[in-house]
Amino acid sequence: MIDSQVLSEPYCVDKSSPNEDVVDARVVFLTHYIPLYQVRVLQSIARRVRDFHVLVSTPIEPNRDFAPDWSGLNVAVQDTWTMRRQWKHRGDGEFSDSLYIHIPYDTTRRLRSLKPDIVMSLELGARSIGAARYCYRFPESKLILCTYMSQRTEECRGWLRHQVRRRLLKHADAITYNGPSCLEYLKGYNVNEEQLFHLPYAADDRTVYIGSVDRDDSSTRHRLLVVGQLSDRKGVMPMLQQLQQYAAQHSHQQLEIVFAGDGPLRHAITGTELPPNLKVELLGNVPAQELSDQMLRSGAMIAPTLADEWMLVVNEALQAGLPVIGSIHSQAVTTLIRDGFNGWQYDPTQSNSLSSALDQYIGSSRESIDKMRNDARTSVANRTPEWAASGAVDAIRYVTRAANSRS
Repeated sequence: MIDSQVLSEPYCVDKSSPNEDVVDARVVFLTHYIPLYQVRVLQSIARRVRDFHVLVSTPIEPNRDFAPDWSGLNVAVQDTWTMRRQWKHRGDGEFSDSLYIHIPYDTTRRLRSLKPDIVMSLELGARSIGAARYCYRFPESKLILCTYMSQRTEECRGWLRHQVRRRLLKHADAITYNGPSCLEYLKGYNVNEEQLFHLPYAADDRTVYIGSVDRDDSSTRHRLLVVGQLSDRKGVMPMLQQLQQYAAQHSHQQLEIVFAGDGPLRHAITGTELPPNLKVELLGNVPAQELSDQMLRSGAMIAPTLADEWMLVVNEALQAGLPVIGSIHSQAVTTLIRDGFNGWQYDPTQSNSLSSALDQYIGSSRESIDKMRNDARTSVANRTPEWAASGAVDAIRYVTRAANSRS
């Protein structure tokens, strides 16, 4: 069993140098777009290297609802082909989800102009193939591959994709991973563990709630918050069906489920017949600045996803003192949530798993829940953007030292 102190420690070997001076390197970071929560991490990296540039495939994807923020960053948009396709997951809890594939086709030209010492490329697809080709042609430029995956999200991937990933990982000078499940997945490719560095997610300090975690238990205990897209992958319909059964079996128990998010299943949710003791409220998309208010009005958060390579809202909920009843198919849940300490894990593909977690949550004393709220915040206390960026900077230092030792 993991104790609370370990929960707040980085999931990596400490390879950092005691010398925190700016790294003398020009670094170019290639990514699809910049989510708001990643801005602070990139800003922290930029402060700790001599020269930092970001190349994005698109300013924002069509299914995202926020204004891009590139403040303090040197960002350019690549020439890119973008395709929409369906991700079909065939494992337990089968689902399909719409996503965007970006193929930037000016990577060589952009990098030749910038002449980077280090290229950091997100994900193991077309973007990273272009970055790897450039570094092969210009070996003075070193390649860091930044991976954000979990064993769950990478189930049922095809043979060709595995072969491409194997070759990319073999030619990387360093590789970052977002959590322990991603780390285990990478080890399956027999990568050099010395080249692995932890680059995790961290909640945005501009919007995360930092006030008191105290709640009026009588008015919040039975109000449960669900945050995210209303899609098959997020598991909202299986969760709602399980809640219907739970409410029917506990007719004396009032429950209110609040959805903060929007998506293709909105009409299916509104059209679901509910027992009289189960109330559903749909808020639509909620700006990050207002989400903490919804967390303060709720007793716990349910994270019902069928596959998430992390799930940053788990970090945000814990910071706000909100216990999380979370799916084991979220890497954030399996990494951060400890049963009875800061929430409960459950399996959304098992019909009685959510019911068992709800029984434990609702049956807990007010004193236990009050303690859990404080423990929730403590468990993510050091997961700041600066801490997250340290893994990337460690990788940059490692690659720079290795290059200098060979010169």
